[in-house]
Amino acid sequence: MSSPPPKVSLYSSNELKNATDDALTPYLTTLPKPYTFKQQHYATNVRLVLGYAAVIIAGVLFYADYKLGWDATKAYTGPACIAYFVLNGALTYWIWAVEAGTVFVGTREGGQKLTLKSSTQKYKPIYKLKVTYEAPSGKKWEDKEIEGSFTQWFNTHGYLQKKEFQAWLADNIEVLGMAEKESLDKKNSSRAASTPLTVNGTEATPAVPSFATGSEASAVPTSAKKGRGKNRA
Repeated sequence: MSSPPPKVSLYSSNELKNATDDALTPYLTTLPKPYTFKQQHYATNVRLVLGYAAVIIAGVLFYADYKLGWDATKAYTGPACIAYFVLNGALTYWIWAVEAGTVFVGTREGGQKLTLKSSTQKYKPIYKLKVTYEAPSGKKWEDKEIEGSFTQWFNTHGYLQKKEFQAWLADNIEVLGMAEKESLDKKNSSRAASTPLTVNGTEATPAVPSFATGSEASAVPTSAKKGRGKNRA
């Protein structure tokens, strides 16, 4: 059983943005093939490495100082502090300058790459999405910024409506519109193939025409021929 979507405050742009960001990856990674995007985790991995390295340095220095005392660890305190601040500085630069609001990076069959960066402003219920869709060669097929109001996909109770959000994405991002159209065509074809032919509410088998040969035509009973003649009279 799937868990219910989280409820957010309609007055918090940050909560609305985070909930919308979280809905992107499940949608993009479950599109029908060949439009399924496989998420890349390179940027997230770099962020985690920098963050954990700084925390480990601080933790080891604290533990050594607690166990061995200041005199035994003072020679390492200076270099450890410098390394800690360097790593934190690199982490801050990575988040603000390199990732710069990136919420999804993924590739599909063929190597096409989709990058999405989101942003919003305080007290403004507007969601902005920077879309970059490029070929394996690096040629950009789409490079634009789209925006929409959170009220388009959040109901009055603070729950995100997935269908409305996905429809907004499909209307504004060409490759997602193509994926939705193909998915709809497949559903309609499958539904039509599984629907039986009915006549007066009962299932009927389509009639297959037969063409009588000369010998078969001569096999018609004489009585039937006489009957036709009488009817004509």
